[in-house]
Amino acid sequence: MTGIRDLARHLDISIGTVSRALNDKGDVNPLTRVRVREAAAKLGYSPNQSGRSLRRGRTDLVGVIIPTGSDSVVINAVFLSVLDGLRRKLSERRLDLAIFLHGPDEELFGSLRRLTERGLVDGVIIANTQHIDPRIDYLIEEQKPFVAFGRSLSGGAHPWVDPDFEAAVEGAVGHLVELGHRRIGLMLPFGETHFYHLILESWRNALGRRGIEADSSWVQRRPVGEFGGYDAGEALMALSPRPTAILVSEALQTIGLYRKLAEGGRLPGRDVSIIGVFPEARVRSLSPGLTAFVTDWTATGARLGEALIGALANAASAPEKVGADTTPRAPSPMQVIVPAKFQAGESVLRIESPDVRPS
Repeated sequence: MTGIRDLARHLDISIGTVSRALNDKGDVNPLTRVRVREAAAKLGYSPNQSGRSLRRGRTDLVGVIIPTGSDSVVINAVFLSVLDGLRRKLSERRLDLAIFLHGPDEELFGSLRRLTERGLVDGVIIANTQHIDPRIDYLIEEQKPFVAFGRSLSGGAHPWVDPDFEAAVEGAVGHLVELGHRRIGLMLPFGETHFYHLILESWRNALGRRGIEADSSWVQRRPVGEFGGYDAGEALMALSPRPTAILVSEALQTIGLYRKLAEGGRLPGRDVSIIGVFPEARVRSLSPGLTAFVTDWTATGARLGEALIGALANAASAPEKVGADTTPRAPSPMQVIVPAKFQAGESVLRIESPDVRPS
């Protein structure tokens, strides 16, 4: 590995000149700067990151905290696409991405405190955002640049990126009502993840706008996973009258629902309508193909990167004090709703009238 001493020796110039050229200092001759950079690329120069971090006061590292555990809805193919888009956007600014796992046995702030207090990263992205999320309040209090992957009732003037759950649910309910459905069920995992609340509230509002009173028995909440979907599907199919359509949001629950329907001799798109709300890739193998509202997860990751870059810039430009006030003044944080789009499938059907349901 070529270090700064090797590079200086190769060019026959001082280490100080090499250092200033690599850091774009104005007192270095432009030709020398070009010569140093070309040699650095040719020789595979790699700076001592620890030393650079100490001198520059930053690590050029962004941390993503990912919850683990059997009930986690984050670690899946969707999130891998998000991470890819995030990594690409950060690399444009020569920022690296590091993943930190937070286990179910850890104290809520364990991983977050370690990253923040030890100065391991310049900024943080938190996932699996909760309806009320103390992590957001903690990061705001610590003035640590961060972005939330998902909205929350906590915080407020902080950066976040989230898919348009409201539009997806509104579109799904509207599509089903146009097909004649009036009894539209909803399957959700247990938990306080904020987007569960968004989906539930949007479902109620979408039905209400169409003059349909939401029956509480149409909502079935179960644990994440195939068994949860199977159990929720069994409960919905046992209702009398039963829903003629179902909205689903979790991939494994969707697979469990399909299995339960098949065991009862029912087929999505023939006997009951099913629409997915931002399902992940695992549902692509289902037959009949799932009708769904989807989004571009790689683009979502890129927007997270943009928001984090903006948060870092805001933190760097904000004064420490404004008069007697210690609250930093910074430009408005980036808050992004990522659009949803309809993806046609084979899992919906038209029914003759609201009073006639498939057998």
